[in-house]
Amino acid sequence: MLSPLAFKLLHPLWRLLDWLMPKRPDYWAFCTHHLHTGRFVENQRALFEQVKADPSIHKLVFYRGQPDDWQTEGAVNYQAVQHGTLKAFWLLAQCKVVLLTHSIAMDFSLRWPDGRFSVLKLNTSKRVVVNLWHGIALKRLLQTANSTIRQHTDRVPYRTQERRGYAGLIASSDVDSYAMAAMFYPLNYQQIWLTGLPRNDFLAMPETQLPLYIRDSLQTIRSIKQDKKLIVYAPTYRQVAVSDSAYYYQFTDEEISQLKVFLRANNALLGYRPHYFNNSTEFFNLEQYIDNKLIFDMSQIAVPEFSALARECDLLVTDYSSVYIEALYLNKPVICFGYDIEHYRSQQDGLLYDMELAFPGPVIEEFAQLLPAIQERLNASPLQIELEQKTAKQLFFKHQDCNNSQRVIISIKRHL
Repeated sequence: MLSPLAFKLLHPLWRLLDWLMPKRPDYWAFCTHHLHTGRFVENQRALFEQVKADPSIHKLVFYRGQPDDWQTEGAVNYQAVQHGTLKAFWLLAQCKVVLLTHSIAMDFSLRWPDGRFSVLKLNTSKRVVVNLWHGIALKRLLQTANSTIRQHTDRVPYRTQERRGYAGLIASSDVDSYAMAAMFYPLNYQQIWLTGLPRNDFLAMPETQLPLYIRDSLQTIRSIKQDKKLIVYAPTYRQVAVSDSAYYYQFTDEEISQLKVFLRANNALLGYRPHYFNNSTEFFNLEQYIDNKLIFDMSQIAVPEFSALARECDLLVTDYSSVYIEALYLNKPVICFGYDIEHYRSQQDGLLYDMELAFPGPVIEEFAQLLPAIQERLNASPLQIELEQKTAKQLFFKHQDCNNSQRVIISIKRHL
């Protein structure tokens, strides 16, 4: 890994090399998570799974830090590359296809242990750069975010500039494509690919076709769940670094006691899946109540892909996280515990949609309402849930199958 000083000195040479180097259409660059390099998941992984057995594509997975076992069974013509090394620069300079989860500025930046990072700029004019993003947006992100948040995310100018060079930005539906085009300005609408999200393939495909690491997660969840109902609580992060009044909900001992009584009475368990971005010393405190009897750790460390939880859960409680849209893919009931919804709308990211339209379930603001809402959802018939979700599905899904990754690959090859 280059030092910050070495990178600063060599970056102009990299720009020259990247401009002059011929790009190989069979070289496809994937990347692991920009903060948690051991995680090769979601849209990146779903696309990798679709092409991993294709010997005509040289699949390069760029990671930071120490390599991990991503369980890439059956992969051929595949190479894991430590980002920030001279070898990585040489190989990346040859890649015609570059796949993103967030942005070039985030996914291919160089990061050092002291928190510093530097943006590695790519020549997008000679590449097929595809932003797979990481979910269907419910929040107002990037250019659509509230002004204070937008100023924070725009502090790296290249993150905005690079969007003009994307060959494609993935969207899930017509409405989602309009939202994505607005969020990713100055990208233009012609750059939107209405393919559906690759990660949704993991929701719809037969279990026998799932990657081994997801099948392992399913077995782990089932061994915990047994004959009980599984309620998953998966809240998103808050903008505590930008808004002084943003905060994470702190459950009281009394609320946890009530929750446990409820779980026992309903032959149920609670799986807690916090957002990976823990940006506060006062994060959600539910973790301290995990007892592996009624409340279980279902974090990304325990269950790498949310799709495994979506397939096995009986009900999802979230807030403004787009994970609820994955539950819709499988007709699972959902609840929004929006304890700070007005604050989130006005002083944090904000919301793209009216929740009454986009969220097909109760939107509640107080814990006193939560357990009765869960009870009502557990008692609702599948037909009732399906009817209530019809509008939201029309809003968010043009495709509801397991061919999303294939549609992305077809679009990539059209641009080669």
